[in-house]
Amino acid sequence: MVRTIDRHGILPAGSRILVGVSGGVDSMVLLRLLHEQAPLRGWKLIGAHLNHQLRGRSSGGDERFVRAQCKALGLPCMVARRDVMSHAKRLKVSLEMAARDVRHRFLAQCARRRKCRVIALAHHADDQAELVLLRLLRGSGSGGLGGMGACDPSPADSNLRIARPLIEVRRTAISSYAQQMGVRFRVDASNACTEHLRNKVRHGLLPLLRKAYQPAIESVLCRTAFILSAEADCIDQLAQQWLGNGTPPYAELPLAVRRRVIQLQARTI
Repeated sequence: MVRTIDRHGILPAGSRILVGVSGGVDSMVLLRLLHEQAPLRGWKLIGAHLNHQLRGRSSGGDERFVRAQCKALGLPCMVARRDVMSHAKRLKVSLEMAARDVRHRFLAQCARRRKCRVIALAHHADDQAELVLLRLLRGSGSGGLGGMGACDPSPADSNLRIARPLIEVRRTAISSYAQQMGVRFRVDASNACTEHLRNKVRHGLLPLLRKAYQPAIESVLCRTAFILSAEADCIDQLAQQWLGNGTPPYAELPLAVRRRVIQLQARTI
């Protein structure tokens, strides 16, 4: 984690950092690691937990657990409850998409209130591999297949940054650290449910690819995302330059750059 933070400069010394904490093993390990580094780097940490109200008593248990763990570490904790089910029905989107939208809006609101410019989330390398496969199945281009960056703009507020200190760390390493260091966490039983596409990829497709085709499939997918992300950034830069000066003629631009120009122009309409 420290190597990722330093290589990408995602959490500058003296930063006020909002930490998204679900109560699961990933976010609890992230919270512990950031808390250990905070005195050395002058960080001010604030925990943030959103109760999605999707799992009955378990959701309430997660909320109480996160409050207690933040208190034990001497950290402030911001908590809210949102009716994600109603939000999904109102927008006619999946629960996963609704939860993501509501969560990012909540985190952005908390960050602005606490004057944090960066939000730290616990996405890791296995999450990255799953995302790349999901986007491949949906037909994404290089931008989508580039996956998550170590630091990206918040979907809810472009003035805020989403930092992912664990993005280069495997799930097995996170679990091993939690066991060795006695990090307490909550288990979300819904992660084993294969009704959701992401869980189908996690529990079905990835194990099949690992067993029958590529034992290091997660590493391969993460490396592919890293390569495509750099290429997408290059295309984006070339498109931005063309929009600034209009030369050479549009028809002479490489196809990938022309497509990106159209995408950028469409966003301003």
